[in-house]
Amino acid sequence: MTPSPMMIRASSFLALFLLALAVLATIPDRVHSVSQSPILLGWGGSRLVENTLYSNTTVPSIVFPFENASDQEVLARRIVEMGLNTIRISFAPYCTDPNGFMSPYNSTRLERAVRIGETLGMWIIVDYHGYEDVSNSTVGGCWLSFWRTVLTDFSSSYGRIIWEPLNEPMNLNGNATLLGHYYQGWIDQARTMGDTHWMVVQNLCSFGCNLCPSGNGDCPAAINGYPRVTDPLGRVFISLHTYMSYNVYYNSWNNTAAEDVARSYYYTTLNGTSLTGFPALNTEGGPGPTQRTFSNGTAINCPDLVANGASGYCETNIHFIKTLTELFDAHTPQRINWVWWPAGDWSDTPGTALFGAIAPNAWGTLITWQPLPVHSLSISSTGGGTSFPDAGNYTYTSGTIVNVSAIPEDGYKLSEWQDNATSLPATDNLELSMSTDQNVVAIFSPIQHDVAVENVSLADRIVTPGRSTTMVVTVRNLGDVSETFNVTFYCDNASVASQVVQNLGVRNSLTVSFVWDTTGLRPGTYLLDVVASPVPGETDLANNNLTLAVNLPSHSGTNNPTASTTSLGSALYVGMAGFVALTLGATLVRRRLR
Repeated sequence: MTPSPMMIRASSFLALFLLALAVLATIPDRVHSVSQSPILLGWGGSRLVENTLYSNTTVPSIVFPFENASDQEVLARRIVEMGLNTIRISFAPYCTDPNGFMSPYNSTRLERAVRIGETLGMWIIVDYHGYEDVSNSTVGGCWLSFWRTVLTDFSSSYGRIIWEPLNEPMNLNGNATLLGHYYQGWIDQARTMGDTHWMVVQNLCSFGCNLCPSGNGDCPAAINGYPRVTDPLGRVFISLHTYMSYNVYYNSWNNTAAEDVARSYYYTTLNGTSLTGFPALNTEGGPGPTQRTFSNGTAINCPDLVANGASGYCETNIHFIKTLTELFDAHTPQRINWVWWPAGDWSDTPGTALFGAIAPNAWGTLITWQPLPVHSLSISSTGGGTSFPDAGNYTYTSGTIVNVSAIPEDGYKLSEWQDNATSLPATDNLELSMSTDQNVVAIFSPIQHDVAVENVSLADRIVTPGRSTTMVVTVRNLGDVSETFNVTFYCDNASVASQVVQNLGVRNSLTVSFVWDTTGLRPGTYLLDVVASPVPGETDLANNNLTLAVNLPSHSGTNNPTASTTSLGSALYVGMAGFVALTLGATLVRRRLR
């Protein structure tokens, strides 16, 4: 905003109001319909680099696992806690001052900024913080080419990105038509590339114009500073930066004048939406600078100074921004969108580090608005594990999708989630829709290791001495993780054969077979034992073996066999070591492993 002498205030507000109506009456009826937009309220001033700066190393991130929260994340969380849903992230203009104060553009940093916004459910305004980047065709071509690269990388990204191609256009000789030409080129390029995000076009008076005596956008003629563009998607916001600098308004520095200036900006915004057909999103605003600077370089403070520096204010100009915020908030049928300035870690006002104007007791906490719906999320866990985000209390804008991950300790598993005391399945990642306050608990329990011999049987119903028969064995994994173990077949405690079961899945079973050769065996009773070797961590060994007692007859070829096998359906298992089940000539025994 370029300082200029202040206009002599109208003798009455009525005259100003009538003039505003007269300008409005000249606008064609066909453009009075304004497209609907989301409601956006928030703060700007965070530099792109701030998602790699960590002024507070005690706050864990809820966006990036195993990191501390960056300055930008801490600020974004603060904005949401205030009942707001928008953050403006700025970077230096690539074509005119690429290493400027707002920090160089970096696609990785922008990706991190988008992740922060997406995690919190925020709208994120991506601000190319330039001024002279469309002042001629050469730099304008650079500007358009730069944005082509950004759109290539992020057109398909998070849906709540809002592009702000230029911060405060200047050096255009007051030519809003030329400015509109550049913005139209940007829109055409973006839509051709498939980008569907909202974008912002800025009023010429945001930096300074000759349309109003003050040089600002606080008179009816300021609507002519809005560029005229079209968009097939209708996703365009118009913006006007609104301040009451002591350097401009010193001649009439009181609350009445502050209210008049606020109303003038308000009417410019309203008339601009009617003229263009697009909704407003004023991406900067605040009290404004607190000093008046003379031609010899000396400066004096406003007489009612409260705080100096980037987040400073005077009693008069905070009354201005309070009034403007109230006017925007009360507008019907939908409040007017605003994003005030500055909130970032660079403010030099005492006591405002990290948060700028929304630090405790700073001016951003002294204005009032109707907070947007937010919901709290409490996360906790039982012993045996943690979560991401960490245990704690968090705030999200209404409707945000939040992912909470369970992180079991060694030897533990997630048994279940509880959400407001309701049990939920034990999925590693819990997805929550923040439509109400929620209290989430991760329930962990020790991992169970348990393999079992579930059944043994002989393939032949008649066991004939001197011949081979097949032992059929079913084993099952009753534990919580896949297991590898040995299954061994014994005859009267002598090992006959062994097989390895590889990676048997949870609750899965497997059938293995062993050959029992009875050649040379004397008639009598034989104990055929099948044992599943204990796996690491297994404590319940009662089900690790089954024994089949088989009587070999003294002769073969009889039609009245003296030996038969049992079926699972005729045996009773109670899970106790030493229990025996008998059927005719065969016996199943589960023996205690030692």
